[in-house]
Amino acid sequence: MPIRKKQILNYLSKTTDMMKGSLAESYRSCGKKGCKCQRGELHRGYFFSFSAKGKQNMFYVPKKYYNKMKKLTNNWKHHKKLLEELTDINVQLIKKGEFEE
Repeated sequence: MPIRKKQILNYLSKTTDMMKGSLAESYRSCGKKGCKCQRGELHRGYFFSFSAKGKQNMFYVPKKYYNKMKKLTNNWKHHKKLLEELTDINVQLIKKGEFEE
């Protein structure tokens, strides 16, 4: 088994929590009379967008969870790249007739 494949499998075996989706920052006005947003100081909010069962979904993320969710989405992106690399390695091994079952 190639060293890089062993490294990827070892890392993936220690899988941490993750989420597939995107975080976005939004600025908007609440519409309340006399609020600072009426003077141009818009309210900042965070939203998480994801796809589930073929439908796009989005929900508000409280500020206290933003950093944790950012970490979870980054974990997903990193694992996705590793899985793509693992697939490439396995394809090459199969083509060479060196794939281990």
